[in-house]
Amino acid sequence: MTHSAKGKSVSHKATRESSASGLQTPDQIRLTIQRFVAEDDVDTANSVAEEGLAAFPESEGVLAISSLVACVREDWDRAVDLLTRLIDIQGDRASDFTRMLFERAKNCSGGTVSSIEQPSAGAASTGH
Repeated sequence: MTHSAKGKSVSHKATRESSASGLQTPDQIRLTIQRFVAEDDVDTANSVAEEGLAAFPESEGVLAISSLVACVREDWDRAVDLLTRLIDIQGDRASDFTRMLFERAKNCSGGTVSSIEQPSAGAASTGH
């Protein structure tokens, strides 16, 4: 989404916010992303999500919110990737909602995920 004059000030603000993401906790990043989505600034939310994923690639909270942002942006391949990672980390703890969202993203991506790529409930129960 591109916003006119408002977009420029938000982008400047986003640069400031996202550059600080290295100093934030995963929960702070998640809350920042949620705030940008609530303000209908999905592009900035996505930028913060990408930086959050770079800083905390194994954070369940950052993966979960980032996958939701990918779904809102209809970036289905990205959503499938992020949800696969989340389900792999959570294993049997993955919620029904996460699994449903994974199936939706997979279907919307137009492709099918092979059984090798598809996360399995028990594959990653390593205590993360």
